[in-house]
Amino acid sequence: MQGKHAQPTQIIDISRMGVAFVSDHAMPTDEQLLLNFCFPGSAIRNEITLTVVNSSAVGSHGRFRNGARFIAISEACADRIVDYVTTAPA
Repeated sequence: MQGKHAQPTQIIDISRMGVAFVSDHAMPTDEQLLLNFCFPGSAIRNEITLTVVNSSAVGSHGRFRNGARFIAISEACADRIVDYVTTAPA
């Protein structure tokens, strides 16, 4: 995740319109950020501009669950997301 500074996150859910992810810090809401990621087994880098709509503490280890809506996503990236979530694991 990139805003003012790059920050590692863990994607826990993704769809055509948005993403849920876990981070070590609360994420600012209503600020545009850039998400960079690759799907498992792929070297293709996906870049999506998004806005975090909620960020809340989860558990007792200083982690935060974040929900974000995509603002700008290429059609190719959207197609890769749909393929990933609709294809059964090998």
